[in-house]
Amino acid sequence: MKTKTLLITILISLIGFSFTNYNSEVSYFVQFKIDTISTNEQAMIIDQKMKTKSGIKISRTDYITSTYFCVLKPGIEYTKENFENWFEKLGYKISCYNTGIQGQDKSISPYILKNCQNEK
Repeated sequence: MKTKTLLITILISLIGFSFTNYNSEVSYFVQFKIDTISTNEQAMIIDQKMKTKSGIKISRTDYITSTYFCVLKPGIEYTKENFENWFEKLGYKISCYNTGIQGQDKSISPYILKNCQNEK
């Protein structure tokens, strides 16, 4: 009887730990319009600089649509103000900021985001 109780306790603990671990693995995506980008070289420099941020897992800048997209590492939640400050230091203004849970929320198409008129 003690063995059965021990096995049930271990099983419940493992299941509980699995759900706790799953919740901490949430990653966010961030996307926005860059108001003043026009060349591939500018896009490459932005990506190089943004990849140095400890919480950025993937960084993609598209100069054709003037948009930025990144995926944050699990547990990281940078704010709009973080991105505004970083891009201002690089000499750019951003607008039409959008974020969501990676794999759950939908991102905006870069071509729709390109034509966004939303204020910063």
